[in-house]
Amino acid sequence: MNTLSRSEWVCGGVALAMLAFLGMQSFGAGPTSTIQYAKAAVTQCASESDHAACYESVIPALYPKLSVAQLFEVVREVRREDTSYQFCHVLAHKIGERVVAEDPSKWVDAIPLNPADGICSNGFVHGVVGGRFRAEVLSTSSITQLLPDFKRACEPRTGYAPSDLDRSICYHGMGHLFDFITNADIPVALGLCTKTTPEDYRRMCIEGVFMQINQPLEPDDFELIKQMAVKPTEDTVRSYCATFKDPLYVGACLRESWPYFTAGIKNGTEVAEFCSGQPDALRTTNCYESMSSIVGRMTLSDIHQADAACKNFPAKWRQMCYNYSAEAVLEEDRNDASKAIALCGLAGGDMTTQCQQLLVDHSRFLFGQNTAQRDAFCAALPQDLRAACMRPYTNPTNS
Repeated sequence: MNTLSRSEWVCGGVALAMLAFLGMQSFGAGPTSTIQYAKAAVTQCASESDHAACYESVIPALYPKLSVAQLFEVVREVRREDTSYQFCHVLAHKIGERVVAEDPSKWVDAIPLNPADGICSNGFVHGVVGGRFRAEVLSTSSITQLLPDFKRACEPRTGYAPSDLDRSICYHGMGHLFDFITNADIPVALGLCTKTTPEDYRRMCIEGVFMQINQPLEPDDFELIKQMAVKPTEDTVRSYCATFKDPLYVGACLRESWPYFTAGIKNGTEVAEFCSGQPDALRTTNCYESMSSIVGRMTLSDIHQADAACKNFPAKWRQMCYNYSAEAVLEEDRNDASKAIALCGLAGGDMTTQCQQLLVDHSRFLFGQNTAQRDAFCAALPQDLRAACMRPYTNPTNS
């Protein structure tokens, strides 16, 4: 078993001088400036042993000199320049935290600034939501007063038309938030998911609650866990999760403990062991779905690693691994259809067809009203799937 390595989410602090940036020209219109900022970041971080931590310090510090949209242009260019750096979720967290620090009262209004392509798995939304209340424990009356904001934060409104994927990730971030404002009173945090989250998204909120205590990133995350009378650890997580009784909670708690098994999840060799002991068949399916997504996210720089991991899944779940690891690639960056489709292609034969068909079936969930992204995705598909992909949506369900 392994704890989560820094490159696979643990965020280590890094103190870096900003002199290279302070001496640069002021930001101008057009792409040349974002490219210059990105190249400067890559150059500055090249000498650091941990590129990710360096980018997480340097790039958010450019706000408000650069807008949120401009910062993510820098992130895109950095990922092109430094191909070893693809998983940028933590960086997006830090951009969101930096933005909300400007005016915490406008945290709900900051959520629509999330990039339309969802780059970095919508980590910006998590940063906004978590950053607003990370340092606060709220009284019951204060929480009650904020319930209307919690209920509307992730919902469509004028000027904001999130896809179902956007809403799912936003509600997941709300689960993180509920841990902080309740001082890690997990039953109360879970209750807030029930009070504020539509049923279709409740699982995401619940997983957010358990992810926060199983996958600490920042110093205050660790401090939060210290407040818990009973804490999950590598040795106790199964008995800890069993205390919740409700299969919905037990399953989510177990799924979000995957960082204790990082290496075995990434290469697929311990997925069967990890997903054993789920409370029922539905939660077992949920576990394999989640681990398939984790495989996709942890192998963004090399889809052949995802292919190797899927081949290590039990035969019954191998198709699911290709399906959901490919979808995770697309969720990380909805403009990166070719990589997701190529990952499906590695499955071979009927498995490839089924994998690509799942992406088509989930296109409404992924792209929502963003027809330009959806059309680009459809155009990248094999010819025999394009026509079906481009048909107008007719099914109102989340699929």
